Amino acid sequence: MRHLDIDFTGLVLPQGWREKTKELSDSLIAAQDEKQRSEIINKNQDHWKAVKPILASLFNHKCWYTEAPQQGTDVDIDHFRPKKRVQETLATAKQHDGYWWLAFNLQNYRYSCIVANRRRTDVETGMTGGKADHFPLCDESMRARTPGCDLEAEQPILLDPLKATDVQLLQFKPDGEAMPRFSEKNHARKFRRADQSIVFYNLNHSDFVRCRIELRDQIDSDVKAAKRYFNKLETGDADNDLAYEQAICRLRKMRSKEAPFSSFCIAYLDDFRHKPAFEGVLDAVFL
Repeated sequence: MRHLDIDFTGLVLPQGWREKTKELSDSLIAAQDEKQRSEIINKNQDHWKAVKPILASLFNHKCWYTEAPQQGTDVDIDHFRPKKRVQETLATAKQHDGYWWLAFNLQNYRYSCIVANRRRTDVETGMTGGKADHFPLCDESMRARTPGCDLEAEQPILLDPLKATDVQLLQFKPDGEAMPRFSEKNHARKFRRADQSIVFYNLNHSDFVRCRIELRDQIDSDVKAAKRYFNKLETGDADNDLAYEQAICRLRKMRSKEAPFSSFCIAYLDDFRHKPAFEGVLDAVFL
């Protein structure tokens, strides 16, 4: 997961989209009950689908949660705060009808792969994940239930790629698995948020772990090559100089925000930064 600094007010949207948003939101507020609101939402799903290509372009067509590339596959517009119901309240006496007033709110949309957004079980690991209509809070009593409530007071458990302080709660193991950055013993709340987000967003789905391992192996190969070329820079061999530059560029590209699973690549490459054996070799990678 990478932080996305998005100015939603500056996005170029389909003609009339913002006006239609206000019209639909007003109709939801005017609706007499949950049934009417649900009908309005169901009949107007094309409204958020219309901005899907725009949201996709903001992160090089990668899932905002997993960083998995989304070419040739089904993709969802996730409502970060669920629009119709909240799973965590279904077994309680005070069920939540969902954040219906945010159903057509652009800032509540997250471009998501189906593995992160839909409930499913990983056939290789047996682990079930997927956000769906889950939205756990640190304190359930603070849940917003009407348009006038303060959303900032909720303190969601799920990490949000639009918040830099959320993204930094994750890190990765060399084997490709995501893990909480902070320990449960010393930082229980930060650990809980990262740990549950890993499960709900399916960050350790076997397909994603496999992709990260492939990237790790490519990084190891390029780092090894870069060191070999670096050690020969004093020979004055132009071909060697070019090969070194190309190896460094490949590593830099893996760290770029546009690259698949770049947060893993950043974490894995950072381990080389302070190893004496690579002193000076990879400095240009981190510029």
